[in-house]
Amino acid sequence: MSVKRIFLSVICLSCFLSAHAGQGADSVRIYYRAGYRYVEPGFRDNRAALDRLVRYIGEARSAGRLERISIRSYASPDGANRANELLSERRADSLSSWIVRHGSVPASLIDRQAAGIAWDELRAQVAASGMLYRDEVLDVLDNTPVWIFDEKNQVVGGRKQRLMDLRGGEPYRYMLREFFPDLRSSVVVTLYFRSEETPESTQPPAVAPPPAPEPGLKPAENDEPQPATVPDTAAAPERTDEAGEAIPALIGKASPEAKGWTPRLVVKTNAVGWAMAISNVAVEIDLSQKLSLNIPVYYSAWNYFSGTTKFRMLAAQPELRYWPTRDRRLFAGVHFGVASYNLALGGKWRIQDHDGMTPALGGGVSVGYRMPLGRSDRWNVEFSLGAGAYRLHYDKFHNEPGGAYSSTVRKTFFGVDNAAVSFSYTFDLKKKGGRR
Repeated sequence: MSVKRIFLSVICLSCFLSAHAGQGADSVRIYYRAGYRYVEPGFRDNRAALDRLVRYIGEARSAGRLERISIRSYASPDGANRANELLSERRADSLSSWIVRHGSVPASLIDRQAAGIAWDELRAQVAASGMLYRDEVLDVLDNTPVWIFDEKNQVVGGRKQRLMDLRGGEPYRYMLREFFPDLRSSVVVTLYFRSEETPESTQPPAVAPPPAPEPGLKPAENDEPQPATVPDTAAAPERTDEAGEAIPALIGKASPEAKGWTPRLVVKTNAVGWAMAISNVAVEIDLSQKLSLNIPVYYSAWNYFSGTTKFRMLAAQPELRYWPTRDRRLFAGVHFGVASYNLALGGKWRIQDHDGMTPALGGGVSVGYRMPLGRSDRWNVEFSLGAGAYRLHYDKFHNEPGGAYSSTVRKTFFGVDNAAVSFSYTFDLKKKGGRR
Protein backbone atom coordinates (compact mmCIF):
# COMPACT_ATOMS: atom_id res chain seq x y z
CA MET A 1 0.00 0.00 0.00
CA SER A 2 1.46 3.40 -0.96
CA VAL A 3 2.11 6.21 1.53
CA LYS A 4 -0.55 8.33 -0.17
CA ARG A 5 -3.18 5.63 0.18
CA ILE A 6 -2.37 5.09 3.86
CA PHE A 7 -2.64 8.84 4.41
CA LEU A 8 -6.05 9.02 2.72
CA SER A 9 -7.31 6.01 4.69
CA VAL A 10 -6.26 7.49 8.03
CA ILE A 11 -7.93 10.82 7.19
CA CYS A 12 -11.11 8.97 6.19
CA LEU A 13 -11.27 6.99 9.44
CA SER A 14 -10.67 10.17 11.43
CA CYS A 15 -13.62 11.84 9.68
CA PHE A 16 -15.77 8.77 10.28
CA LEU A 17 -15.06 8.88 14.00
CA SER A 18 -15.38 12.64 14.41
CA ALA A 19 -19.07 12.27 15.25
CA HIS A 20 -18.19 9.89 18.09
CA ALA A 21 -16.07 12.09 20.32
CA GLY A 22 -15.07 10.42 23.54
CA GLN A 23 -15.25 6.99 21.95
CA GLY A 24 -12.70 4.56 20.50
CA ALA A 25 -12.85 2.19 17.56
CA ASP A 26 -11.18 -0.84 16.06
CA SER A 27 -11.78 -1.93 12.47
CA VAL A 28 -11.09 -4.87 10.21
CA ARG A 29 -11.69 -5.60 6.56
CA ILE A 30 -13.16 -8.89 5.31
CA TYR A 31 -12.74 -9.99 1.68
CA TYR A 32 -14.99 -12.06 -0.58
CA ARG A 33 -14.56 -14.11 -3.73
CA ALA A 34 -16.05 -12.63 -6.90
CA GLY A 35 -19.81 -13.14 -6.78
CA TYR A 36 -19.76 -14.64 -3.25
CA ARG A 37 -21.66 -13.26 -0.27
CA TYR A 38 -20.70 -15.68 2.50
CA VAL A 39 -17.90 -15.12 5.00
CA GLU A 40 -15.00 -17.46 4.20
CA PRO A 41 -12.41 -17.53 7.01
CA GLY A 42 -9.92 -19.33 4.75
CA PHE A 43 -9.97 -16.67 2.01
CA ARG A 44 -7.07 -14.19 1.90
CA ASP A 45 -6.48 -12.55 5.33
CA ASN A 46 -9.98 -13.21 6.65
CA ARG A 47 -9.09 -15.64 9.41
CA ALA A 48 -6.66 -13.26 11.11
CA ALA A 49 -9.05 -10.33 10.62
CA LEU A 50 -11.98 -12.26 12.09
CA ASP A 51 -9.86 -13.37 15.06
CA ARG A 52 -8.97 -9.71 15.71
CA LEU A 53 -12.62 -8.71 15.43
CA VAL A 54 -13.74 -11.32 17.95
CA ARG A 55 -10.94 -10.22 20.28
CA TYR A 56 -11.93 -6.54 20.00
CA ILE A 57 -15.57 -7.37 20.70
CA GLY A 58 -14.75 -9.67 23.60
CA GLU A 59 -12.47 -7.12 25.28
CA ALA A 60 -15.02 -4.33 24.87
CA ARG A 61 -17.88 -6.47 26.19
CA SER A 62 -15.84 -7.64 29.19
CA ALA A 63 -15.07 -4.01 30.06
CA GLY A 64 -18.70 -2.97 29.50
CA ARG A 65 -17.62 -0.45 26.83
CA LEU A 66 -19.17 -1.87 23.66
CA GLU A 67 -21.53 0.66 22.09
CA ARG A 68 -22.24 -0.72 18.62
CA ILE A 69 -20.75 -2.44 15.58
CA SER A 70 -20.96 -0.89 12.13
CA ILE A 71 -20.71 -2.92 8.90
CA ARG A 72 -20.27 -1.32 5.48
CA SER A 73 -20.15 -3.76 2.56
CA TYR A 74 -19.04 -3.25 -1.04
CA ALA A 75 -18.86 -4.88 -4.45
CA SER A 76 -16.55 -4.36 -7.42
CA PRO A 77 -17.78 -2.83 -10.72
CA ASP A 78 -17.63 -6.10 -12.68
CA GLY A 79 -21.17 -7.44 -12.95
CA ALA A 80 -24.54 -5.75 -13.31
CA ASN A 81 -25.01 -2.67 -11.10
CA ARG A 82 -28.26 -3.88 -9.57
CA ALA A 83 -26.79 -7.32 -8.89
CA ASN A 84 -23.84 -5.69 -7.13
CA GLU A 85 -26.16 -3.64 -4.93
CA LEU A 86 -27.95 -6.83 -3.87
CA LEU A 87 -24.61 -8.58 -3.39
CA SER A 88 -23.33 -5.87 -1.05
CA GLU A 89 -26.57 -6.12 0.96
CA ARG A 90 -26.19 -9.88 1.29
CA ARG A 91 -22.55 -9.54 2.29
CA ALA A 92 -23.56 -7.18 5.09
CA ASP A 93 -26.28 -9.60 6.23
CA SER A 94 -23.96 -12.59 6.12
CA LEU A 95 -21.23 -10.85 8.10
CA SER A 96 -23.76 -9.60 10.63
CA SER A 97 -24.98 -13.17 11.20
CA TRP A 98 -21.37 -14.34 11.61
CA ILE A 99 -20.69 -11.66 14.24
CA VAL A 100 -23.86 -12.57 16.16
CA ARG A 101 -22.83 -16.24 16.22
CA HIS A 102 -19.13 -15.89 16.96
CA GLY A 103 -19.05 -12.60 18.85
CA SER A 104 -22.03 -13.39 21.09
CA VAL A 105 -23.55 -9.95 20.61
CA PRO A 106 -27.21 -9.11 20.00
CA ALA A 107 -28.14 -8.19 16.44
CA SER A 108 -29.59 -4.91 17.74
CA LEU A 109 -26.02 -3.62 18.29
CA ILE A 110 -25.08 -4.08 14.62
CA ASP A 111 -25.66 -1.38 12.01
CA ARG A 112 -25.49 -2.60 8.41
CA GLN A 113 -24.96 -0.50 5.31
CA ALA A 114 -24.81 -1.84 1.77
CA ALA A 115 -22.71 0.63 -0.22
CA GLY A 116 -23.02 -1.11 -3.61
CA ILE A 117 -20.12 -0.58 -5.99
CA ALA A 118 -17.10 0.93 -4.23
CA TRP A 119 -16.56 3.77 -6.71
CA ASP A 120 -15.01 6.05 -4.06
CA GLU A 121 -12.38 3.54 -3.05
CA LEU A 122 -11.66 2.67 -6.69
CA ARG A 123 -10.94 6.35 -7.31
CA ALA A 124 -8.63 6.47 -4.29
CA GLN A 125 -6.78 3.37 -5.53
CA VAL A 126 -6.36 4.85 -9.01
CA ALA A 127 -5.23 8.23 -7.64
CA ALA A 128 -2.61 6.59 -5.44
CA SER A 129 -1.30 4.32 -8.21
CA GLY A 130 1.13 4.78 -11.07
CA MET A 131 -1.08 2.99 -13.61
CA LEU A 132 -1.05 3.95 -17.28
CA TYR A 133 -3.69 6.50 -18.30
CA ARG A 134 -4.33 7.31 -14.63
CA ASP A 135 -5.50 10.87 -15.32
CA GLU A 136 -7.91 9.72 -18.02
CA VAL A 137 -9.39 7.12 -15.69
CA LEU A 138 -9.78 9.74 -12.94
CA ASP A 139 -11.51 12.04 -15.41
CA VAL A 140 -14.07 9.32 -16.18
CA LEU A 141 -14.60 8.52 -12.51
CA ASP A 142 -15.01 12.20 -11.62
CA ASN A 143 -17.12 13.42 -14.53
CA THR A 144 -19.11 10.47 -15.92
CA PRO A 145 -22.34 9.54 -14.12
CA VAL A 146 -23.20 5.93 -13.39
CA TRP A 147 -25.84 6.12 -16.13
CA ILE A 148 -26.13 8.41 -19.16
CA PHE A 149 -29.67 9.02 -20.47
CA ASP A 150 -30.88 10.47 -23.79
CA GLU A 151 -33.80 12.85 -24.29
CA LYS A 152 -36.20 9.88 -24.19
CA ASN A 153 -34.84 8.82 -20.82
CA GLN A 154 -33.22 5.77 -22.37
CA VAL A 155 -29.83 4.61 -21.13
CA VAL A 156 -27.15 5.15 -23.76
CA GLY A 157 -24.01 4.61 -21.68
CA GLY A 158 -22.45 5.14 -18.30
CA ARG A 159 -19.36 5.24 -16.17
CA LYS A 160 -18.51 1.54 -16.38
CA GLN A 161 -18.93 1.46 -20.15
CA ARG A 162 -16.66 4.50 -20.55
CA LEU A 163 -13.99 2.80 -18.44
CA MET A 164 -14.27 -0.38 -20.50
CA ASP A 165 -13.98 1.54 -23.77
CA LEU A 166 -11.10 3.74 -22.64
CA ARG A 167 -7.84 2.98 -24.50
CA GLY A 168 -9.19 -0.31 -25.83
CA GLY A 169 -9.97 -1.59 -22.34
CA GLU A 170 -6.34 -1.68 -21.16
CA PRO A 171 -6.91 0.46 -18.03
CA TYR A 172 -10.04 -1.53 -17.18
CA ARG A 173 -8.18 -4.82 -17.46
CA TYR A 174 -5.49 -3.47 -15.16
CA MET A 175 -8.06 -2.38 -12.56
CA LEU A 176 -9.92 -5.68 -12.87
CA ARG A 177 -6.72 -7.51 -12.05
CA GLU A 178 -5.12 -5.18 -9.49
CA PHE A 179 -7.90 -3.20 -7.78
CA PHE A 180 -11.22 -5.02 -8.04
CA PRO A 181 -10.33 -7.92 -5.67
CA ASP A 182 -9.81 -5.39 -2.84
CA LEU A 183 -13.20 -3.79 -3.52
CA ARG A 184 -15.09 -7.02 -2.81
CA SER A 185 -15.04 -6.45 0.94
CA SER A 186 -16.76 -5.39 4.12
CA VAL A 187 -15.35 -2.98 6.69
CA VAL A 188 -16.37 -3.66 10.30
CA VAL A 189 -15.90 -0.85 12.81
CA THR A 190 -16.33 -1.70 16.50
CA LEU A 191 -17.24 1.44 18.45
CA TYR A 192 -16.87 1.61 22.22
CA PHE A 193 -16.58 4.16 25.02
CA ARG A 194 -12.97 5.13 25.71
CA SER A 195 -11.68 4.13 29.14
CA GLU A 196 -10.68 7.23 31.13
CA GLU A 197 -7.94 5.33 32.99
CA THR A 198 -6.14 4.16 29.83
CA PRO A 199 -6.98 6.55 26.99
CA GLU A 200 -3.84 5.56 25.14
CA SER A 201 -4.95 1.93 24.98
CA THR A 202 -7.21 2.45 21.99
CA GLN A 203 -5.84 0.39 19.14
CA PRO A 204 -5.23 2.03 15.76
CA PRO A 205 -7.54 0.78 13.01
CA ALA A 206 -6.26 -2.42 11.42
CA VAL A 207 -7.83 -1.56 8.09
CA ALA A 208 -9.35 1.80 7.30
CA PRO A 209 -12.73 2.15 5.58
CA PRO A 210 -12.81 3.50 2.04
CA PRO A 211 -11.63 7.12 1.65
CA ALA A 212 -14.19 9.89 1.42
CA PRO A 213 -14.82 11.15 -2.12
CA GLU A 214 -12.45 13.83 -3.34
CA PRO A 215 -13.78 17.03 -4.91
CA GLY A 216 -15.46 16.41 -8.21
CA LEU A 217 -16.60 12.85 -7.49
CA LYS A 218 -20.33 12.14 -7.63
CA PRO A 219 -21.07 9.27 -5.28
CA ALA A 220 -24.79 9.95 -5.05
CA GLU A 221 -25.27 8.76 -8.60
CA ASN A 222 -24.74 5.17 -7.47
CA ASP A 223 -28.23 5.33 -5.94
CA GLU A 224 -29.99 6.10 -9.23
CA PRO A 225 -32.67 3.61 -10.33
CA GLN A 226 -31.32 0.80 -12.50
CA PRO A 227 -32.78 0.49 -16.01
CA ALA A 228 -34.42 -2.67 -17.23
CA THR A 229 -32.08 -2.95 -20.20
CA VAL A 230 -28.82 -1.33 -21.20
CA PRO A 231 -28.14 -1.00 -24.95
CA ASP A 232 -24.81 -2.18 -26.22
CA THR A 233 -23.00 0.95 -27.31
CA ALA A 234 -19.55 -0.57 -27.69
CA ALA A 235 -17.87 -2.96 -30.05
CA ALA A 236 -18.39 -6.67 -29.45
CA PRO A 237 -16.61 -7.61 -26.21
CA GLU A 238 -14.12 -10.40 -25.96
CA ARG A 239 -15.93 -11.98 -23.00
CA THR A 240 -18.73 -11.34 -20.51
CA ASP A 241 -18.98 -11.53 -16.77
CA GLU A 242 -21.35 -13.71 -14.74
CA ALA A 243 -24.21 -11.25 -15.08
CA GLY A 244 -23.79 -11.03 -18.84
CA GLU A 245 -22.07 -7.63 -18.96
CA ALA A 246 -19.10 -7.18 -21.27
CA ILE A 247 -15.57 -7.28 -19.90
CA PRO A 248 -12.49 -6.75 -22.09
CA ALA A 249 -10.48 -9.93 -22.41
CA LEU A 250 -7.55 -10.48 -20.12
CA ILE A 251 -4.46 -10.94 -22.25
CA GLY A 252 -1.45 -12.77 -20.87
CA LYS A 253 -2.47 -12.20 -17.23
CA ALA A 254 -3.74 -14.39 -14.46
CA SER A 255 -7.39 -13.96 -13.57
CA PRO A 256 -8.11 -11.74 -10.54
CA GLU A 257 -9.64 -14.66 -8.70
CA ALA A 258 -6.38 -16.59 -9.03
CA LYS A 259 -4.94 -14.15 -6.49
CA GLY A 260 -6.09 -15.19 -3.06
CA TRP A 261 -7.20 -18.65 -4.30
CA THR A 262 -7.63 -21.21 -1.54
CA PRO A 263 -7.43 -24.88 -2.63
CA ARG A 264 -10.04 -27.19 -1.19
CA LEU A 265 -10.51 -30.83 -0.29
CA VAL A 266 -13.97 -32.34 -0.76
CA VAL A 267 -15.11 -35.60 0.84
CA LYS A 268 -18.28 -37.08 -0.61
CA THR A 269 -20.42 -40.18 -1.02
CA ASN A 270 -22.79 -41.24 -3.82
CA ALA A 271 -26.41 -41.84 -2.76
CA VAL A 272 -27.11 -43.81 -5.96
CA GLY A 273 -24.39 -46.28 -5.00
CA TRP A 274 -25.80 -46.69 -1.51
CA ALA A 275 -29.27 -47.28 -3.01
CA MET A 276 -27.71 -50.26 -4.84
CA ALA A 277 -26.08 -51.44 -1.57
CA ILE A 278 -22.65 -50.44 -2.87
CA SER A 279 -20.57 -48.71 -0.23
CA ASN A 280 -18.54 -45.84 -1.59
CA VAL A 281 -16.50 -42.78 -0.75
CA ALA A 282 -14.75 -40.16 -2.88
CA VAL A 283 -12.12 -37.52 -2.31
CA GLU A 284 -11.67 -34.50 -4.56
CA ILE A 285 -8.74 -32.10 -4.32
CA ASP A 286 -8.15 -28.83 -6.18
CA LEU A 287 -5.13 -28.77 -8.46
CA SER A 288 -5.68 -25.18 -9.59
CA GLN A 289 -8.43 -22.56 -9.84
CA LYS A 290 -9.97 -24.47 -12.77
CA LEU A 291 -8.87 -28.09 -12.28
CA SER A 292 -9.53 -30.73 -9.64
CA LEU A 293 -8.90 -34.46 -9.23
CA ASN A 294 -11.80 -36.65 -8.07
CA ILE A 295 -11.13 -40.22 -6.88
CA PRO A 296 -14.18 -42.37 -6.01
CA VAL A 297 -13.92 -45.96 -4.73
CA TYR A 298 -16.85 -48.44 -4.78
CA TYR A 299 -17.08 -51.77 -2.94
CA SER A 300 -19.78 -54.43 -2.62
CA ALA A 301 -19.38 -58.03 -1.38
CA TRP A 302 -22.92 -59.28 -0.82
CA ASN A 303 -25.91 -60.71 -2.66
CA TYR A 304 -29.31 -59.13 -3.17
CA PHE A 305 -31.45 -61.43 -1.01
CA SER A 306 -30.60 -64.54 -3.09
CA GLY A 307 -27.60 -66.36 -4.51
CA THR A 308 -28.72 -65.62 -8.08
CA THR A 309 -28.87 -61.83 -7.76
CA LYS A 310 -25.67 -59.99 -6.91
CA PHE A 311 -23.65 -56.96 -7.85
CA ARG A 312 -20.27 -57.60 -6.25
CA MET A 313 -17.51 -55.24 -7.24
CA LEU A 314 -14.40 -53.31 -6.30
CA ALA A 315 -13.91 -50.29 -8.55
CA ALA A 316 -12.15 -46.95 -8.77
CA GLN A 317 -12.68 -44.15 -11.28
CA PRO A 318 -10.16 -41.28 -10.99
CA GLU A 319 -11.39 -38.23 -12.86
CA LEU A 320 -9.79 -34.93 -13.88
CA ARG A 321 -12.38 -32.17 -13.76
CA TYR A 322 -12.49 -28.76 -15.40
CA TRP A 323 -14.56 -25.96 -13.81
CA PRO A 324 -15.26 -23.26 -16.44
CA THR A 325 -17.25 -20.81 -14.31
CA ARG A 326 -16.22 -18.51 -11.45
CA ASP A 327 -18.64 -20.02 -8.98
CA ARG A 328 -17.31 -23.56 -9.65
CA ARG A 329 -20.73 -25.09 -10.06
CA LEU A 330 -20.63 -26.65 -13.54
CA PHE A 331 -17.86 -29.08 -14.49
CA ALA A 332 -16.75 -31.43 -17.26
CA GLY A 333 -14.40 -34.34 -16.70
CA VAL A 334 -12.38 -37.15 -18.23
CA HIS A 335 -11.91 -40.33 -16.24
CA PHE A 336 -10.16 -43.69 -16.14
CA GLY A 337 -11.92 -46.71 -14.72
CA VAL A 338 -10.87 -50.09 -13.33
CA ALA A 339 -13.28 -52.65 -11.81
CA SER A 340 -13.26 -56.24 -10.61
CA TYR A 341 -16.78 -57.71 -10.72
CA ASN A 342 -19.03 -60.67 -10.09
CA LEU A 343 -22.52 -59.97 -11.45
CA ALA A 344 -25.77 -61.87 -11.67
CA LEU A 345 -29.13 -60.23 -12.25
CA GLY A 346 -31.40 -63.24 -11.76
CA GLY A 347 -31.18 -64.49 -15.34
CA LYS A 348 -29.54 -67.54 -16.83
CA TRP A 349 -25.94 -66.40 -16.51
CA ARG A 350 -23.50 -65.08 -13.94
CA ILE A 351 -20.40 -63.28 -15.17
CA GLN A 352 -17.10 -62.70 -13.40
CA ASP A 353 -13.86 -61.12 -14.53
CA HIS A 354 -11.66 -63.85 -16.03
CA ASP A 355 -9.99 -65.94 -13.31
CA GLY A 356 -10.83 -63.13 -10.89
CA MET A 357 -7.68 -61.37 -12.12
CA THR A 358 -8.79 -59.49 -15.24
CA PRO A 359 -10.65 -56.33 -14.23
CA ALA A 360 -12.51 -54.13 -16.67
CA LEU A 361 -10.36 -51.29 -17.98
CA GLY A 362 -11.48 -48.17 -19.79
CA GLY A 363 -12.49 -44.55 -19.43
CA GLY A 364 -14.82 -41.86 -20.58
CA VAL A 365 -16.18 -38.36 -20.09
CA SER A 366 -18.70 -36.84 -17.74
CA VAL A 367 -20.56 -33.64 -16.92
CA GLY A 368 -22.03 -32.47 -13.65
CA TYR A 369 -23.28 -29.68 -11.47
CA ARG A 370 -22.61 -28.90 -7.83
CA MET A 371 -24.91 -26.76 -5.68
CA PRO A 372 -24.63 -25.64 -2.05
CA LEU A 373 -26.84 -26.88 0.77
CA GLY A 374 -27.38 -24.06 3.24
CA ARG A 375 -25.55 -20.78 3.76
CA SER A 376 -22.03 -21.95 4.53
CA ASP A 377 -21.16 -23.37 1.08
CA ARG A 378 -19.46 -26.25 2.90
CA TRP A 379 -22.20 -28.81 2.37
CA ASN A 380 -23.05 -29.49 -1.27
CA VAL A 381 -25.03 -31.87 -3.43
CA GLU A 382 -23.50 -32.89 -6.76
CA PHE A 383 -25.18 -34.39 -9.82
CA SER A 384 -23.04 -36.11 -12.46
CA LEU A 385 -23.45 -38.43 -15.41
CA GLY A 386 -20.70 -40.15 -17.39
CA ALA A 387 -20.27 -42.48 -20.32
CA GLY A 388 -17.31 -44.41 -21.64
CA ALA A 389 -15.82 -47.52 -23.22
CA TYR A 390 -14.38 -50.53 -21.35
CA ARG A 391 -12.52 -53.62 -22.45
CA LEU A 392 -14.10 -56.69 -20.79
CA HIS A 393 -12.61 -60.18 -20.38
CA TYR A 394 -14.93 -62.37 -18.30
CA ASP A 395 -16.10 -65.92 -17.63
CA LYS A 396 -19.76 -67.02 -17.91
CA PHE A 397 -21.29 -69.45 -15.44
CA HIS A 398 -24.76 -70.91 -15.12
CA ASN A 399 -26.58 -68.75 -12.59
CA GLU A 400 -27.27 -71.30 -9.89
CA PRO A 401 -25.52 -72.40 -6.72
CA GLY A 402 -22.26 -73.99 -7.82
CA GLY A 403 -23.17 -73.20 -11.44
CA ALA A 404 -20.89 -74.72 -14.08
CA TYR A 405 -18.51 -72.76 -16.26
CA SER A 406 -19.88 -72.05 -19.76
CA SER A 407 -17.47 -69.86 -21.75
CA THR A 408 -15.00 -66.99 -21.74
CA VAL A 409 -15.93 -63.74 -23.47
CA ARG A 410 -13.94 -60.79 -24.71
CA LYS A 411 -15.88 -57.66 -25.69
CA THR A 412 -15.95 -53.90 -25.52
CA PHE A 413 -18.65 -52.17 -23.55
CA PHE A 414 -19.98 -48.72 -24.57
CA GLY A 415 -22.48 -46.88 -22.40
CA VAL A 416 -23.19 -45.09 -19.15
CA ASP A 417 -20.47 -45.81 -16.61
CA ASN A 418 -21.26 -43.27 -13.89
CA ALA A 419 -24.46 -41.83 -12.43
CA ALA A 420 -24.15 -40.04 -9.12
CA VAL A 421 -26.06 -37.89 -6.69
CA SER A 422 -23.36 -37.16 -4.15
CA PHE A 423 -23.43 -35.31 -0.85
CA SER A 424 -20.18 -33.66 0.16
CA TYR A 425 -18.37 -31.55 2.74
CA THR A 426 -15.58 -29.11 1.85
CA PHE A 427 -12.37 -28.36 3.75
CA ASP A 428 -9.97 -25.49 3.07
CA LEU A 429 -6.36 -26.44 2.46
CA LYS A 430 -3.24 -24.32 2.79
CA LYS A 431 -3.67 -21.02 1.00
CA LYS A 432 -1.67 -20.44 -2.15
CA GLY A 433 -0.76 -16.96 -3.29
CA GLY A 434 -2.96 -14.00 -2.58
CA ARG A 435 -2.15 -10.37 -1.96
CA ARG A 436 -2.04 -9.18 1.61
